[in-house]
Amino acid sequence: MTRHFLWAMAILFFVSCVGRQEVGEVGIMLCDSDFVTLPPERPQYTVTEQKLLDFGLVDVQVLDPSICVHLVYATADNFLGQVLYADLRRALLLPAMAEKVAAAQQALRSERPDLTLLILDAARPLSVQQKMFHQVAGTPKNIYVANPRHGPGMHNYGAAVDVTLADSLGRPLPMGSQFDHFGAESHIDCEEHLLASGKITQEEYDNRRLLRRVMCEQGLLTLRSEWWHFNLMPTRRARQLLRPIGL
Repeated sequence: MTRHFLWAMAILFFVSCVGRQEVGEVGIMLCDSDFVTLPPERPQYTVTEQKLLDFGLVDVQVLDPSICVHLVYATADNFLGQVLYADLRRALLLPAMAEKVAAAQQALRSERPDLTLLILDAARPLSVQQKMFHQVAGTPKNIYVANPRHGPGMHNYGAAVDVTLADSLGRPLPMGSQFDHFGAESHIDCEEHLLASGKITQEEYDNRRLLRRVMCEQGLLTLRSEWWHFNLMPTRRARQLLRPIGL
């Protein structure tokens, strides 16, 4: 029985090589030294990142490693001037959101192979949201930061991404304002006026339009006051359907 089994396996292997039958499983060697492309090595996730993965989020760069990620709240280079993400470095999102971002990246690179998406913020635990709002409470900036007492923001569901365009080296393109600039220069509903008045250049205007087009063509939604922000769905619907990240 064992001998017959081994002969059968040998014949099957020979037939598959002659016929050049490709195998759909990742990591299976094909004939004539062909290989199915292997995925990137599994990243080493931190405790917080693993909790977010267990929550049901996915790593955007696993879907598309060409997307650049630099989470600004993992550094002190943000509007609060302090590190808010102690051990969060990766862009984690709901699967549907991550797939749309990956599709936007492919659309962008098909049109502009010299450019890439650069993610600046993705999923944000509620505990961090509370810290952020506490810092701006009682200041004019509080209108730009969701108050958790009124309901979670879209980042708190993993259903929003802050993103910009970058060159092939990951350097951000000029967009007319800095990320997290709280002012009219960040608004998307007065860009023609900003251009006409010289507050943003034609290049910055065009960069914003390109970013918005590749993101919105995937069904993502904009936020009037932030050129960098895109949502998976309206906030009201998210609060009905999704669970906030209670970390």
